[in-house]
Amino acid sequence: MNLGGLDIAVLSVYFVATVGIGLWAGRRERDTTDFFLGGREQHWFIVGLSIIATEVSALTFLIVPGRSFADDWWYLQMYAGAFVGRLVIAYLFLPAFYGGSVTTVYEYLGQRFGPKTQTTASLFFVASRVVGSGFRLLAASLAISILFDWPLAAVILSVTAVAIAYTASGGIKAIIWTDALQAVVFIGAGLGALFFLFDAIPGSIAENIEAASSAGKLRTFRGGFEFNGDKLFWVLFIHAIVQNMAALGVDQDLTQRMLTCPDLRRGQRSLIFNAVTGLPVVVLFLMIGSLMYVYYAQVPVAPIGMAASPDRVFPNFIANVIPAGAGLKGLLIAGIFAAAMSSLDSALGALSSSAVTDFYKPWKLRRRASAQAKACGSGGAEVTSVSELEGGGVGDLVVARWCTVGFGMLLAGAAIGFSGSQELLEDAFGWVGLIFGGLLGVFLVGVTTRRRGSDGVNVVAMLTSVAGLALLKYLQSEREIVYIAWPWWVVLGTGWTYLFAVFARGGSGGRGDTCGDRP
Repeated sequence: MNLGGLDIAVLSVYFVATVGIGLWAGRRERDTTDFFLGGREQHWFIVGLSIIATEVSALTFLIVPGRSFADDWWYLQMYAGAFVGRLVIAYLFLPAFYGGSVTTVYEYLGQRFGPKTQTTASLFFVASRVVGSGFRLLAASLAISILFDWPLAAVILSVTAVAIAYTASGGIKAIIWTDALQAVVFIGAGLGALFFLFDAIPGSIAENIEAASSAGKLRTFRGGFEFNGDKLFWVLFIHAIVQNMAALGVDQDLTQRMLTCPDLRRGQRSLIFNAVTGLPVVVLFLMIGSLMYVYYAQVPVAPIGMAASPDRVFPNFIANVIPAGAGLKGLLIAGIFAAAMSSLDSALGALSSSAVTDFYKPWKLRRRASAQAKACGSGGAEVTSVSELEGGGVGDLVVARWCTVGFGMLLAGAAIGFSGSQELLEDAFGWVGLIFGGLLGVFLVGVTTRRRGSDGVNVVAMLTSVAGLALLKYLQSEREIVYIAWPWWVVLGTGWTYLFAVFARGGSGGRGDTCGDRP
């Protein structure tokens, strides 16, 4: 693929700005409160932009145009449910998280139920994030590999190394500020591609849109009452409510951003901003796919990559149709890198915060057991939760940075392992759907009941949820005995976990401390 001087200049400015902003924003990290929560003083607007960058990711930038090219706008039906899900998070989940002054959302479960629930939920998060971010990293790296004809594994490792560098250095502040830049870059790249298509296709903008509509490429809503209709509005509406409650409410990857705001009101504002701006961003990339169809309908050659997978159409369009030298090709390639970085850096920060807060610091607490027992006997003050420990000194900060490096290597390995996938969007939703239900169900028990659920029973509820869905997936894909469409998986997992935890209580739903059960 050829690049002109202006394309190379755009890419150079992008990389310098990304690394520079990351190092500048994350300077003077003193402890893990700075590293994981940005001192709880980040502006809601920057936080909202960074959420857009992470949520949109490579799956939207690269895969969604390919789907609207090959099909229509059925994907947009999920936005209505996504908006409802965000409102639930803002006004039901966030008050509980801010009220507990937590570093990770799983720490809230420790406060509400106990350490077993917290540890299990955090393990679920690690598994879901490795899978989800592995697919996102693969999607972006695949596009870069196609564009430059580079080995896929080498691209994955290189992108991961850059993300590790500024994330390990600057923590959540570096993530938030670089992701805000990434959002501006890939939205700008998307707009550039859209304007190019309007200019390249003969006729006016209105005629181009009419051509796409006549070809059925703008069709959005699909009616019907089939339970397994995985593109029907009511099925996707229910799925999107539950999926977004899980993705933005109980997944540390995105929820961590909202907790960096100074207070609940501004944390809610960042999420509402994201809900409002999400619609035009998704529409932008759907429109790109529809217009690519109109463009190729007037070109006597088939779109390169379509035979292999629609996921490859947009990357090949960038490589073979966008002209070099005007800067647009460089901006679109920067957009691909931005989509990759914004997904990867946030996953690294969230995984690191969970490892330190939900595993490493509780281990430190257990080492203080003898001192705590003495404090209980003498009436002295007792440290009973991670949130009561100091913000974390140099030692904890070093552990956090090494966790970032370790998880980066793990995500790169996952992306390489998933490289045989042909349907990245469906595979990402499907695999993550196995785990998200168990997570969301137990959080719903915590925020909708006062005394229901218990530490041990919650663990059984979550594990049986995942085991049941894994069995379902096996029977469906390997034995073809049963079929339940992928949008229902997270719904079934959530419902099972919630009902099991509520009605199979194993004692008090409150958390016991080390000096005795609380009333």
